Order: sequence, then structure tokens, then C-alpha cells
Amino acid sequence: MSSRTKKVAGGVIGLLLAVLLIPPLARRIDTAVDPLWEQAAQVERQYREMTNAYRIASEVVREHPTRRLWEERRNALLAAGYIEVRELRMRHSLGGRGDVEGFFAAFQTSFPGVECSVRNVKSDAPTVVVTARKSDLGALGAVERFVVGYQPKPR
Repeated sequence: MSSRTKKVAGGVIGLLLAVLLIPPLARRIDTAVDPLWEQAAQVERQYREMTNAYRIASEVVREHPTRRLWEERRNALLAAGYIEVRELRMRHSLGGRGDVEGFFAAFQTSFPGVECSVRNVKSDAPTVVVTARKSDLGALGAVERFVVGYQPKPR
């Protein structure tokens, strides 16, 4: 057998193996990945339900159905590790008149329904406590970049 014939035979055998092995491999990958996509979609739905309920839940009594829904979603997402509570330091004080209200208005406009509070407002570096998705926190996260880079509007 010549080397050219061996190469052609090897190519044909390789092609036949690919035709026989790729479909089962693709099915196996699909069955492994589909549940992960489904779980991610379910967790994101729960996050949306939580953020949609936050505005009402933050203003009503503990026994209110919306408050219970918000707490259930929040606790489940915290337990799953999808969201976390983080303390972030701001670079600028919020001690001026209307600065705190301006911060909350800007924050809720950018991140509706995300839980946020501020401590040590008049200090040089107030602390913002945020409960958000892990992907929104960290150096590349939109929430953390917003909080750290926020500057009160000059009066």
C-alpha cells in the first residue's frame, strides 16, 4: 500500500468515526448543559421577582404578602449564592443638602429594586450597603462602579 492510499484510508476512517461519534457526543453535551441554562433562567426570574417587589416591600409591614415574597426570594438567592450583601466605600461625602436623596434617586434609576442603604453619610467616605447579584459587584460590576464613582451634584 502506498503512503497516499494510507492517507486516504485514514481520512475516510477518521470521517466515518466523526460521523458516528459526534451526534452522541452532541446529545450528551446538550443533556448536561440544558439543566444549567434552565436553572440560570429560574434564578434570574426569582431575582426579577425580588427586585420588582422591593419598592413595595420596603414600605409595608412584615406580614404583607409582597414583603413575604421579597424576603423569600432574597433568602433563597442569598442561600444559592446568586446575590450577596456587600459594603462599598464611596469616594465622596454625601454631607451636602439633598446629596443623600440625589444618590438614592440616581441609584434606583440605574438599578431599580436593588436594596441599598448608606451609613456614615457625612463622613469623607460613606459606606453603602448593597444587596445585588454577584455579577453586578466587584471591580467590573456595574453596581460597584456606580457607588464608588458617584459624585454628588454641585449646588
